[in-house]
Amino acid sequence: MNYKLFVLLLICGFHANAQYKEVFKSHANVLQLPGFSLAVVKDGKVIYRQMEGYADLEKRTPMGKEFLFQIASVTKTFTAALMMQYEQEGKASLEDYALNYRFINTRFGYPYNIDPDSRIRHYLSHTSEGNEAGTNFVYNGRRFNYIYGIFEKAGGHPPNADAYPKELKQRIFVPLHMEHTIAGFPVKRDDPVFARIAKPYLYDKTKQAFVEDTVNYRWTTAYPATGIMSTIDDLVKYANAYDNNQLISAASYQKITTPGILKDGTQTPYGIGWFTEAINGVKLHWHYGHADSYAALFIRVPEQKLTFIFLSNSNAASDALRLGAGHIWQSPFAMSFLKYFAGLKADDEAVIGDALFRRYAENMYGTHQGEAEKMIAQLYKKTPGRFDQPDPSLIYLLTNLQGESLHEPLQHLITAWLKQGHINPYVLTDIAAYYKKKGDTTNALLYYKMLADSKGFEDWSETIAACKATGRYLLAAGKTEEGRKYYWRLINMIRVLGEGDDMINSVIAEMNAFQHR
Repeated sequence: MNYKLFVLLLICGFHANAQYKEVFKSHANVLQLPGFSLAVVKDGKVIYRQMEGYADLEKRTPMGKEFLFQIASVTKTFTAALMMQYEQEGKASLEDYALNYRFINTRFGYPYNIDPDSRIRHYLSHTSEGNEAGTNFVYNGRRFNYIYGIFEKAGGHPPNADAYPKELKQRIFVPLHMEHTIAGFPVKRDDPVFARIAKPYLYDKTKQAFVEDTVNYRWTTAYPATGIMSTIDDLVKYANAYDNNQLISAASYQKITTPGILKDGTQTPYGIGWFTEAINGVKLHWHYGHADSYAALFIRVPEQKLTFIFLSNSNAASDALRLGAGHIWQSPFAMSFLKYFAGLKADDEAVIGDALFRRYAENMYGTHQGEAEKMIAQLYKKTPGRFDQPDPSLIYLLTNLQGESLHEPLQHLITAWLKQGHINPYVLTDIAAYYKKKGDTTNALLYYKMLADSKGFEDWSETIAACKATGRYLLAAGKTEEGRKYYWRLINMIRVLGEGDDMINSVIAEMNAFQHR
């Protein structure tokens, strides 16, 4: 190669890397992340790395590629891979009834609202809830754990709570030489592995500082929904295994990354264990992780053999967003990767993501005051049609902002949401709470009651809260008989979820107090 050309390319590459670095760092600064590590993989090789902040704030230990992070719900992609291995081997099928397998209470509640006709695929595609399986898409991570028994039966393990970690190790970790990946935190704090774990941090508003989340260390195993801990480089091996059809066949991968279709013909943003969307016609397969004090993002652009891996020891990068509804491009980290490395742009969505980050910073740290509202108001003025789409993330943002300048676009979003006819406990709660804060009792009751009356969501905390709010509103309005019905529904939910008599008696006392006002 011509020497001058070589030097020019080297300089261009240096400037490009410097640009990426500042962009990713700026997103992290908005969220005040303690630390993060990311990598971009192309054709099996890491072409870009960035590590910022600290793996241990107290010791000022710089972030390094050797540190382990909890990857939270990215674990679900591993579960999908195991399931497809079983299907390829004839040991299980996505079409099996969920009730063909032993239910194991793995601290995620008892699924008393299961549709007896639901299949394994309904749980792994987040379509198991609602009036009947397959009629509604709502991201609910804990539902993955309801199929734990399949790993005992298909894996040939005796009944115990360790079948899933054993299958992970035997079928994925060892074959891919993921030597620094484990199922949950080590049981003992003096385990040498702890020295290589990026400390988990929560922000303490009182102290105005990040503090170590020692409670998180209780997660000493992995479940089908969450729990794996890994490093950037081990996840690179995992990404490459899909490009090389090393874990599952190309046909199986196609099956789990095909978007789901509800019974009414609506396409969901989720396949089996993977979100699956497209931007400008380019397929994106991805998952996010949202733990108590970790965040993760794993994005594949399969047609370009391109992967983005992001890990942080704070949950802010996920907590600020509502990625369970899809729209990966609303993550500023994701959008920057897609723009600079995959050549994909979605400017309006990038504005929404930046606004979500700034609103989070405003709520959490008191910084970036008023910026999110201004950004969304400008977007509505520029592209009003964007607000005629049923977007849970935008509804969350606008109901949280409460700004009068956003009341009109919010009404467009609510109308679009109601028109599509699906139930989402998060969305209904956001809308109800918005009207409650505005003192609009009529509309608050409308949306709380809509959720309280919904079938198939009885084990949601949002539904329980909606029953309570509905009962209160009705009793306060003198509608005693109707209000008591919602309180008794609330009491039955509490009982089924295993709460004690003290809580039930307090609810009864509250009911009686409200009806006598």
